[in-house]
Amino acid sequence: MTDASSLMKSQERNLESNTVMWLDANIDSTEDNRRAKARLRQTINYLRTFDDADQCVECISLVRTENIFLIVSGSLGQTVVPLIHDTRHVQSIYVFCSNKEWHEKWVTKFRKVRGVYTDIKHICEALEEQVHISSNDMSGLISVLSSSNSNNEKQEASFMYFQLLIEILLEIDSSDESKQELIEQCSKQYEENEKELAYIEEFHKKYEPNRAIWWYTRECFLYRMLNKALRVQDIDILFKLRFFIKDLHNQLEQLHFKSLNVAKELTLYRGQGMVVEEFEKLKGNIGGFLSINYFLSTSQSRDVAVRFAQASRNQEGFEAILFEISIDIENCSKPFHNITKYSALPKESEVLFSLGTVFRIQSIRRSTSTGIWNVKLLLNGQEDQDLRHLTGQIRNEVQENSKLSSLGNLLWRMGEYDKAEHYYLMLIDKTSGEDPDIASYYNNIGLVYNAMGEYSKALDYYEKTLELKLKTLGPNHPSVATTYNNIGGVYNAMGDYSKALDYYEKTLELDLKTLGPNHPSVATTYNHMGFLYKNQKRYREAKKYFEMSLAIREKALPSTHPHVLSGQQQLAEVTSIYQSV
Repeated sequence: MTDASSLMKSQERNLESNTVMWLDANIDSTEDNRRAKARLRQTINYLRTFDDADQCVECISLVRTENIFLIVSGSLGQTVVPLIHDTRHVQSIYVFCSNKEWHEKWVTKFRKVRGVYTDIKHICEALEEQVHISSNDMSGLISVLSSSNSNNEKQEASFMYFQLLIEILLEIDSSDESKQELIEQCSKQYEENEKELAYIEEFHKKYEPNRAIWWYTRECFLYRMLNKALRVQDIDILFKLRFFIKDLHNQLEQLHFKSLNVAKELTLYRGQGMVVEEFEKLKGNIGGFLSINYFLSTSQSRDVAVRFAQASRNQEGFEAILFEISIDIENCSKPFHNITKYSALPKESEVLFSLGTVFRIQSIRRSTSTGIWNVKLLLNGQEDQDLRHLTGQIRNEVQENSKLSSLGNLLWRMGEYDKAEHYYLMLIDKTSGEDPDIASYYNNIGLVYNAMGEYSKALDYYEKTLELKLKTLGPNHPSVATTYNNIGGVYNAMGDYSKALDYYEKTLELDLKTLGPNHPSVATTYNHMGFLYKNQKRYREAKKYFEMSLAIREKALPSTHPHVLSGQQQLAEVTSIYQSV
């Protein structure tokens, strides 16, 4: 028997947020079951079938990023349902059997069991209803940031990185090649789904940028893939979708600017369920920021939004939420528009916001009559100014002439080294050896290999970088000091402290000459020398250099900047060690 982990790796990954798992000892034995699979895939494309209960249970335990809808035979259900019922990602369970009356007796103990069914048609109808409810879930598609200095570093970095990722994706040039890559990926994902393959073929032949809203609102593969990729930050899929993201944003932007003179203020609503853990973050950050990391659909009708919120009240682990959004139209930079005329499924007064819109959280109160939480949000342009202040330093650090390189830089900072390597190598492959930016690209991929612990590859690329810089910039250029520093870092990591110190001293000498004693680059070199001495257990010298580094950073950078926070932590750690020895 193949173990579940190997089975999952061998299958095409799911590019949507929903998965059907079907457990039946006789799953492949009848023609009816084979037809049923095709019918199920019209509702949820990704279908996994099992004839072994243990393997099914293990697969369910390995799922981290999808909603699971389980269909199980009555005989196996009595054993399996108690084992997986409380698993977070299991949304609904459907018992499929011929003896309905018998199995209805035991399923009453399990709230996620939606019923006992004798035909697949009624299961599909019940599935469609639950999928509709779950599609309104924001889990993983929002980021919350406090307005105070109480943010933890990870929360703030995640918030800022996503904002910068959106900026880069909207600026990267797209081409017919990116569309073709998407079509090929989709054709593979939906290869046994005739309905979606027809949509893909139509998209391939007829898509135009001015129809982006229509395609996004159409009930097909496109919005489901996009939202899943945004939820899990699947950079490869987002990169292939970049032309569509850009088209959708641009169409909203064009419509938004045309309507600026219509009104100065607007109130919109959105009703939905929210996972309790995410809602608690929201409640704990009144006055802070809420970033919506996808294209947000809202309504001008409060009654419509309330109905959506009420539909979530009985969902286990969810709170029913009504967002009330007050907008100062004249001062908003993120585009939004009433898309009723442009939608494939026209709904009265539907307003769509571009992804990455940031709101201020004003208040959160629970209605005593309905039990729905009313969350008041504000959008007036001030959020953009405050956010640009927070992201400004990191934006300056990742931006380069090539947006593809900027993407690689951001991925490197996010710790996504494999992905950063992929885009840097793609960039190098497309760049002439005579291009003045090639040295920067060599340096960047050296950074990636260093972070991955592949030190010989890192040295190789750093040495290529140094050779080009000395040739084109001369020995006294500040950029040469950066490469000296990087080479020193590799030798430090390899334990060759003598060579590391030689390169750090070259770095420091050149930085002091060209940049002066209070430049952040000098702080970086001091910081690296602190680690060098710490690695040698020379804690007194390590403490000295960490202190010198932090003193410069506290003057040059905001108090919440990651370099300041990490510098404070490093100094505290080495001071504690030094005092104890």
